[in-house]
Amino acid sequence: MISIKNLKKTFKQWKHKDVIFEDLNLEIESWEFISVIWKSWSWKTTFLNMLAWLIGFDSWEIKFWKKRYSEKTSDQLTAFRGKNISFVFQDFHLIPNLTVRENIELPLDINKIEPRFTTKQILEKVWLLEKVDSYPYELSWWEQQRVAIARAFIWETKLLLADEPTWNLDKKNSEKVMQTLRDLHKEAKNTVVLISHDLDLTKWSDHVYEIKGKDFHRVKV
Repeated sequence: MISIKNLKKTFKQWKHKDVIFEDLNLEIESWEFISVIWKSWSWKTTFLNMLAWLIGFDSWEIKFWKKRYSEKTSDQLTAFRGKNISFVFQDFHLIPNLTVRENIELPLDINKIEPRFTTKQILEKVWLLEKVDSYPYELSWWEQQRVAIARAFIWETKLLLADEPTWNLDKKNSEKVMQTLRDLHKEAKNTVVLISHDLDLTKWSDHVYEIKGKDFHRVKV
């Protein structure tokens, strides 16, 4: 379970202080696939970065699987993130001078972790085995997003954070992305938190939340 309590974040702009989040509270069960719907483009990536401990916050209590990490050092948080959290970004974040194989295997090399799937197995699951030696510039956007998904699932990630994974895809390929994410999530039995402004994506989720004011509210779908 991931437990978020009293999460607050402010940004200082000149002499003013803008309260972005205030007293956010949310509990996510292990192995859930949830969506958080943002009707605007504001602060959704900030929230994911906070959840992954990539940026700080003013006050908080976040527990991952009943353990608190607020008192960990930066190096300890980096090590925790590298072994437990993976990402699917809206802009893919593939390394242009690395092949598909090298991009997918990069988290394994950086974090010294063992794969859940072989590169061949994960590429078969996203229908890209024939592109294993291709470079990102040789792929379509839909193919690049499949590489990003394969990279996120190749190892035993406990938490996957997806930031607008279908924003630059047409409806047909958006459906394929979501089906791929859902299928791999069921197989990996990890927790997925997806951020989007697209209500059409909610059908793939176990639960859907929306930020209203400065707190989460469950959405009926």
